[in-house]
Amino acid sequence: MPVAAPGPDRGGLRSTYVTRSASRITLCAPAQPQSVGHLRKRASMIFSAWMLNTDETQAAELVISELLTNAVEHGHDKMTLGVARTGSALEITVADHGQAARSTSLGDPDEHGRGLAIVAAIAQDLSIDKTAGGWRTLARIALQSPMSDSAA
Repeated sequence: MPVAAPGPDRGGLRSTYVTRSASRITLCAPAQPQSVGHLRKRASMIFSAWMLNTDETQAAELVISELLTNAVEHGHDKMTLGVARTGSALEITVADHGQAARSTSLGDPDEHGRGLAIVAAIAQDLSIDKTAGGWRTLARIALQSPMSDSAA
C-alpha cells in the first residue's frame, strides 16, 4: 500500500508514524492549527490507496478536520490521528494528549461548537472518552467501497 513518508510538508510540520499497516495508520503531530490540514492530507492519501469513493473520502476528511480542530482547541502539546479500515467501516480516532485549556464558551456561538454535531450526523457511531492524558474521540463511518486486495 503506498503511503506518504513521514516528514515535513510545505508548512514545515512534521508528523510521526506511530503505527502503519495495510489497513491501519496512526500519526502524531503538534496540536497546532497547521497540523489539521497536514494530517488530513496524509489520511487522504491512505483513503486513495484503500479505494474509498469520493463521498466516503470527503466525509472522512470532514470528520478528521472537525475532530483535529477540537484537539487543537482543547488539548496541549501533541495530538494523534488514527485511521483504520475495518471491513465495511472506517474508524477515525483522535486523541488530544492534554487537559482542556480553554472554555468552549469563548467566541461566537454561531461559529463554534458545531463540530461534534457535524461528526455525529456523518458517523454511524461516535464515542468520546476521557483518558489519563486527555480525550479520545472515535467516529465510525459506514463504507460502501469494497476493500482493495492490498488493504485486506
